[in-house]
Amino acid sequence: MDALGHNRRMALARIKLYTVDEAERTLPLVKRIVRDIMTNFDEHEKRLIERKKLPLTPPPGGSVEDAAFALEREMDTFRDEVLRCQRELETMGIELKDYRIGLLDFYSRYDGRIVFLCWKNDEGDNLRYFHDIQAGFPGRTPITPVNRHRFVGMEPGQKFIDIK
Repeated sequence: MDALGHNRRMALARIKLYTVDEAERTLPLVKRIVRDIMTNFDEHEKRLIERKKLPLTPPPGGSVEDAAFALEREMDTFRDEVLRCQRELETMGIELKDYRIGLLDFYSRYDGRIVFLCWKNDEGDNLRYFHDIQAGFPGRTPITPVNRHRFVGMEPGQKFIDIK
């Protein structure tokens, strides 16, 4: 579960594979989506902190109740926008891993196994790292000029592959 109370793991058995070049071509759009996610997530968290300062069940009919309801509506709006943007990434076959730092993964194939091409919001216009699916962020390995072209995307005409 994530900070918004939702399961972030893509429930897709069908995935899109990217080469490094293909993933990098999506980055201008992906960066805008991630920026929207991070901004809306931050605003949601600010409202959550303010809401926690108020009683869980404020007295009815007062300004405290009005403030609590207003904060909850705003939180819902920001949460819904984060989730809309996350779904947009998912339709592109990209997994969002962290709302705060804009961490995400693209699926790829490397040496016959499925891996993640890993990108973080502050890493610019190039993918620099990859990792095995189970390794996660701590297992990131550099993408180098030597291994860059060993990442395999989709075959011509393929839209997705099934994984188990």
